Amino acid sequence: MTADHTGPVEHRIHDMPRHHFSETLDEIQQGLVHMGSVVLENVRRAGDAMVEGRLDLIQTVKDTDETVNQMYLDLERQTFETLARQQPVAGDLRFLVAATRMLYELERSGDLAVNCVKMLERLDGFPHHDRITSLMEQMVTASCKVFAKAVDALADLTPTAGVDLDNDDDEVDDLVSEFYAAVGRYSEDVGLDAAIGFSRVGRFVERIADHAVNIGENVTYIVTASFPGDVPAGE
Repeated sequence: MTADHTGPVEHRIHDMPRHHFSETLDEIQQGLVHMGSVVLENVRRAGDAMVEGRLDLIQTVKDTDETVNQMYLDLERQTFETLARQQPVAGDLRFLVAATRMLYELERSGDLAVNCVKMLERLDGFPHHDRITSLMEQMVTASCKVFAKAVDALADLTPTAGVDLDNDDDEVDDLVSEFYAAVGRYSEDVGLDAAIGFSRVGRFVERIADHAVNIGENVTYIVTASFPGDVPAGE
């Protein structure tokens, strides 16, 4: 973990040597990045299932999410145990607190990928419609792009991640709006059930990008001690 450490060492409980503590922080960071990468790949897989009508991918998405859930539990336990035993301060404390938040964002994003394929499963596949299907593919691609940047920012601890990802999310929001409009315009062509399913999937994909933005904001907090848009004390 590469955040600066400005707190006095004497304020920590020394039931773990300092170098072991640093290794634990690195393990948690690497675990978060790995979990994010697995979630990203599963979101892409869910997107392929929806766009290409790959019903055979549905169970793989569900099974992968079980792995994600176990990662969440393991990392959550490790993070809270480190908080309790080490009483970290400054950059270390910011990282561990932010880690608990980012774990939620990652786990929830994994759930949303499952929600997408469950909707696909319920309808036994989405009907193909040139405009709707094209926009859905673009929407998933854009959301995955934002999520991938969030994972990279977490790996590199990019200080501007919060603002950068919020700007990138604008493309997702625009595509989702176009997608909703197309679903409404062609609802009679695809049928009511499919139109409802498409609309829900649009919301799921949009939320995945929103969770990525939240991860970026927490990365900014780790590095700068402030969330994007925070007003410094005294101003």
